[in-house]
Amino acid sequence: MRKQGICLLACLTVMPAAAQFKLFGSSVKWDPTYAFDKANVFKIEFYARKNELMKTTRVRTFYQSAGENFSVRFEADRPGTGTETVVDRKNLVGIQMLGTGGGAVPLCTAGKFKYPEGPDLKKLELTATAETKALLGLVCRKYTYTHKKIFGEVWLTEQVTLPNDVGVFRAAKMAALHNTLSVPGFVMEMTTEDAGGGRTLMTTVSLGNDEPYTVDFSGISMKTALNTINYYTY
Repeated sequence: MRKQGICLLACLTVMPAAAQFKLFGSSVKWDPTYAFDKANVFKIEFYARKNELMKTTRVRTFYQSAGENFSVRFEADRPGTGTETVVDRKNLVGIQMLGTGGGAVPLCTAGKFKYPEGPDLKKLELTATAETKALLGLVCRKYTYTHKKIFGEVWLTEQVTLPNDVGVFRAAKMAALHNTLSVPGFVMEMTTEDAGGGRTLMTTVSLGNDEPYTVDFSGISMKTALNTINYYTY
């Protein structure tokens, strides 16, 4: 897997998580079930001006300790309000599920994809600082970034070998413009602030949990996508 990923649009709306894929409507193939054995947990806090907490969202990423497939799930706060995306690296398919949670039947859409590369690989430029701190017992270094009227900070660790595909960087805010980072490392925490004072704080709650999980698409009515999909703007 790639170590870098993309992030959420500047609108501060929680959307399904996954990498940026190019999807096509023909020759789409997926497995009937996907099994995962590991999970990471993240928290996203949305603040308005004057540091007023507006919303808190939990995100779970499931992955395989002996495989490359993964799934990113935005937990539902009410039945039918969650989202999830399964990424099948073998079949080159991404499957979106909109309206999960509480026993609701989600809308499922599948399509072929490939990760951005070459001229499509756009880096978010990070500036290193001398600051360090421990997060979940891991040594992290602070980086800052600025893009037009959006700025923030990122805490990276080199003590985690997982790709950011299953990390909190999925919940960051620069997806429309960037899909990778200019430096290596696993994102443990990220803050984004806009000119209007709105702020998003994304933190890693736990990593590498033993959590068996299976997604079953048997008998599901699956739509196929034809356009270019950014999983944060669907």
